[in-house]
Amino acid sequence: MSLRKLWLLPLVMLLSSCATAPVMKDTAALPPGIGIMVANVFVWSVGGVAYPPVSIKVDKLHGFSSATTLNLPQRSNLIVIELPAGDYSWTDLELGSVAGGSTSYRMPFTIEPGKINYVGDLLLTLNSFHKPGGMPTFGFRVGDQSQRWLPVVASRYPLLAHAYPTVIHLTEDHMVPNQNR
Repeated sequence: MSLRKLWLLPLVMLLSSCATAPVMKDTAALPPGIGIMVANVFVWSVGGVAYPPVSIKVDKLHGFSSATTLNLPQRSNLIVIELPAGDYSWTDLELGSVAGGSTSYRMPFTIEPGKINYVGDLLLTLNSFHKPGGMPTFGFRVGDQSQRWLPVVASRYPLLAHAYPTVIHLTEDHMVPNQNR
């Protein structure tokens, strides 16, 4: 194998790890230092805004890890993924091919190792009022629907729910409530 091809292999592996499906396999064996993030992201359209392809990133606050991109193909997206323990934040929002730039609106949460960490329900509202350039404005709000979603997670992931305790670490959104961008 040539040196050029050998160099490309780690790059391809790194890029393929940047996006993830919003669900995981049911398992009773988490690697050390890993926790489970549970959230529901609901995308609401106001005033006839068409539903574009939407994705949002989860980024570790401290360290040199790359952000995890979560694609949101539906209006309601239950997310159950493995993440290394630490402090995280919802960051960049992408609407179609346009980056939203929500990094100034950091919504931190914690992932504890060896636990199922419910971080809240993120309501993303797309408004019909447009910025120059045609991008709809958007707002964020976080709610606590743990009584609804944790039983769903337990039924879909019985091995995981039986093996690990559940904790609630709601995303802190009290800093700038329901701010439109």
